Amino acid sequence: MKLINRVAAILMLVSITGCGEGDKPVKAADTGVLKTQLETLDQAKQVEQVLQDAAAQQRQQVEQETK
Repeated sequence: MKLINRVAAILMLVSITGCGEGDKPVKAADTGVLKTQLETLDQAKQVEQVLQDAAAQQRQQVEQETK
């Protein structure tokens, strides 16, 4: 019975200690990897826009030729 009480007391102490107010929220690291990924995403968006513009221009040419 004493063993169960000791284990319960230790578990309670660990759980209370783990939830301390001194913990600071972890901020996302501003690394070069994140910056590189964002730049690559922007470049992909630009390429997508160019492709959409080219497709629209091709559709216009096809419509003019069929008239």
